[in-house]
Amino acid sequence: MTGFLISAIIVSVTVISIWLGARALEGDRLATVGLCFILFIIFGLVLNSTIKSEAKGPCHKYETQMMYNVATKTMMPSRVCVLRGEWVDDERDESK
Repeated sequence: MTGFLISAIIVSVTVISIWLGARALEGDRLATVGLCFILFIIFGLVLNSTIKSEAKGPCHKYETQMMYNVATKTMMPSRVCVLRGEWVDDERDESK
């Protein structure tokens, strides 16, 4: 159900963006502002998800686990991170 909701949101935002883009090309200033706002929000969401994925830290140890593939009804190997580390700043502590 969640996947359906996310897909519906993505499709509706895409359709609204196309409609606003067509109106903006005709010279409608309100449509131009609306399209810029939607593109700004999308860019912010993508940037935020990138920052969150980088905050997890690097993977130090990988493990191969067997996962069931429903489409082929077989067990397939999958590479999974089992040990995460921390990002270390290269800057030196100047308080010492």
